[in-house]
Amino acid sequence: MQIKKITCIALDGEFPDFASRLIAPDYGMPLIATILSESGYDVKLYIEHIKSPEWDCILTSDLVCFSTWNANADKTYSLADEIRRRLAIPIIMGGVHATYFPESCLHHCDYVVFGEGDETILELIEALAQGGKVEEVAGIAYRVGNEVRRTASRPGQARFDTIPKFSLIECYRRMNLIDILSEIKRPVLTIQSSRGCPFKCSFCIVNTMFPGGYRTRDIEIVIRDLRDKRQYGRNLLFVDNEFAGDRRYTKELLRRIIEENFAFNIKVFARVDITKDDEVLSLMRQAGITYVFQGFESVQPETLRAYNKHQTLTEMIAAIQKLHSFGIGIWGSFVLGADTDTPETVKSTVDFAIDQKISTAYFWPIWGHFPEQRNGYKTLVPWYRGIFHGWRYCNGHFVTHFPLNMPPSKLQTEIIDAYHAIYSPKQVLQALKDRRLNDMISRIWLRYQWESIEKEVRRYVSFLQELEDGLYDSDGYLCEDLLVERVRKNPRWTFQAGKQTSEALELSPLELPIPGKRNTTSLPA
Repeated sequence: MQIKKITCIALDGEFPDFASRLIAPDYGMPLIATILSESGYDVKLYIEHIKSPEWDCILTSDLVCFSTWNANADKTYSLADEIRRRLAIPIIMGGVHATYFPESCLHHCDYVVFGEGDETILELIEALAQGGKVEEVAGIAYRVGNEVRRTASRPGQARFDTIPKFSLIECYRRMNLIDILSEIKRPVLTIQSSRGCPFKCSFCIVNTMFPGGYRTRDIEIVIRDLRDKRQYGRNLLFVDNEFAGDRRYTKELLRRIIEENFAFNIKVFARVDITKDDEVLSLMRQAGITYVFQGFESVQPETLRAYNKHQTLTEMIAAIQKLHSFGIGIWGSFVLGADTDTPETVKSTVDFAIDQKISTAYFWPIWGHFPEQRNGYKTLVPWYRGIFHGWRYCNGHFVTHFPLNMPPSKLQTEIIDAYHAIYSPKQVLQALKDRRLNDMISRIWLRYQWESIEKEVRRYVSFLQELEDGLYDSDGYLCEDLLVERVRKNPRWTFQAGKQTSEALELSPLELPIPGKRNTTSLPA
């Protein structure tokens, strides 16, 4: 078949999230579009919050690629189905959602690309165009009749030198100050210097999405990429999952950024370990790094162990103090709802964020829908405790499981209260009093963002209250035997049975807990 024109599409989620007020091209789809363009294809790239896909373009396409994440899956499926009704062209889906839930995607597309797609996408399209054997393309899934077939796994590539061309993004160059101000949005550029992570936190997707482990990008390629991105602005986010996973590499990269004098305002993701090297912190500050996103995840020692974080509360506090001493702000991330969490520990988490003067705090309910065995670790939430109300509710703000020590509605309201506390007028004024003006502005901005997010989250609480009715005892503990009985009587009620919505979880049959004994698990001493 002839394949010349390719349309690449990344849709937004249906509900607002903290990225809704950013003009931030996701890194994956611009990279894939650039790889295809440099290989000679006529590529159109649509990122919905910048420019919605246009049917005039889609109707002239020979192939369509979608980038998927859980919260945009419903919208992606709907558009893919409409394309199928109108056109007889291949549809490919990649990204986090497609990697974890290929069976679901294959009801709406022809091929799924797993994990890193840099090499896979070219080989797959070449096979389609030349009548080759798709079964010989590593790293994909497709259907033959009712059977889903997976090809051999593809290891992550050692080199990833392509510089994503933001000029391929429809209307990106034409966005002006009036467009930005009318939507009260912040432009943020994205760049990558490494892939993967040396650690394996039990709740994290990184080692599935980047199976090749931790790898760094050629420093001069990163510098060329930074030169290219500077034409678009100065607010920059390194999307590396661990910016300083290789300390020697990080220092060399930072020195080159300082030499170039880019004058970027840079944010990075890094573990608390980064604060053990003063030279790195000094170079970071000189290079223009103003904020570090730290995955604290919990103030509960038991929860940190369950998450496989390899960090302690003492180390977290020391890291915060050290970053503050270097004038670097902190975005703190906390994952709530583990089996060792209670309403009291959620409140303690909020108190910790306030007491430690963290610039910005994010509170995420633990994700309840991973397959039971993943990356060599047993996941934290058994499948029968998952809650599924549609993919649009899977954007990280909605509780998607039955916690062990509090009803899901309680966890949800505690998270709502947490955001009100951390972004309260009192905390805004405290930041002003402490002369932390950037923190003050961030808290005002994020309070404004949370107000748009909260509306749908509050509506969701009533759904949770109805769902949890009769499943928790007077102390707030989950009666797993009652939940199991409900699952046995109506297996379609759970997420796994949500094969009516998606054939997503590829689980072998699992034994359920034996009914008849109320779960009275308490926190470890």
